[in-house]
Amino acid sequence: MARKFPFTMWTYNDVSEFTPDEVDVWADCGMTDPMGPATSINKAEELIPFLNRAQARGIKLIGLFWGVCYKDYQSLGAEEYEKRVKSILDVIGNHPALRGLCVGDEPLTPADMEATKECIAVQKRLAPHLTPFINYRGGTVYFSSEQLGGRDLGGWMKYVADETGSREFCFDIYSQAINEGGGTTGFYECVSKMVDAAKYAGCEAWACLLSSAHHVYHKQTEVDILWQISASAAMGIRGIQWFRFYDRLFANECCDSPVDEFGNKTELYYGMMRAQLRFNAHYGELFMRLNHKKTYALKSDRGIFPEWTPAEHDLIKSISPNDETIVSFFEDVDGTEYLCLFHTVRRYYGVVDIDFDASKCSILHVRDNGKDAGVGEEDTTGHIEKVILPASLALFKIERK
Repeated sequence: MARKFPFTMWTYNDVSEFTPDEVDVWADCGMTDPMGPATSINKAEELIPFLNRAQARGIKLIGLFWGVCYKDYQSLGAEEYEKRVKSILDVIGNHPALRGLCVGDEPLTPADMEATKECIAVQKRLAPHLTPFINYRGGTVYFSSEQLGGRDLGGWMKYVADETGSREFCFDIYSQAINEGGGTTGFYECVSKMVDAAKYAGCEAWACLLSSAHHVYHKQTEVDILWQISASAAMGIRGIQWFRFYDRLFANECCDSPVDEFGNKTELYYGMMRAQLRFNAHYGELFMRLNHKKTYALKSDRGIFPEWTPAEHDLIKSISPNDETIVSFFEDVDGTEYLCLFHTVRRYYGVVDIDFDASKCSILHVRDNGKDAGVGEEDTTGHIEKVILPASLALFKIERK
């Protein structure tokens, strides 16, 4: 089975609050690797019915166990921490629907950072077939060398990957959801730096994005969810986690999540469902086969991206947007190039014109994960006019002649 673009979420609810039927709520929403439910280290067997249901639905679970995160490692020491992890893995470690165990969230101090590495190392040593889950702060991109053990960001990610054998990490970034869109530039900067660090380390970077309203972050809509998915994929992100999926009766700092505090699916649940299922239906499998090469900007570079000009490509003569557009190039394993255009405007569709050298290439609009690659008059005219829906992307295959 082709690998889909991963979607997951923070699930803090205890296992006692759910039945295994809750797995269907996650799978129906388009989650491929959902987290949870949460439980303690001496109750690992309670997760088995959930894992069985996940296996039946063709998805995998990230195990969230209280007592085996990086703070526990710091207080327990290496030996006791390893015993705890082993006690969980002895029960569920070989279940085909287990993806890995959560190492923790938002390490800050040098001791926190080093402890995350040690936790990942223990888990990979005991279960090399699993992938530990760690979520870094988005602010890690601004950490000092001291916080990163004398390294820069890419050096830290490579250090963890080389020491542990685990080549995947997640980070949270919510500024794109600040009221009035004031944090979009910060989002682009953070994601760009994390993707560059992942490339240097030979890793895949996931982004933890926002699906709940809290603090200065506004209520999300279906278009907001789509924007976050499209922007992330276009910039080279390889998986998305959502904060968060469930509202809690006594957690008033967050609201308007996909499932409310009484267990009802909200409007956002169905918006997220459509956004995730549509993305994987059209592009998810294809993006997981492509390697991100470089991202450019048209109209506004926000001080983050290089500006795209015809000098950047030997076959594409011009790309003309009506609005701010992100332009990315990808490449598959055989060297075939793909052009991705992300229309950043959330209120109305955009029109992008592409002019290229038709004597040397064809440019095919790709859908259905590459199974449908259509071409029209552009083969002879060297011109494409493409309408892109709000907050959406379009993907093109560049076939050299």
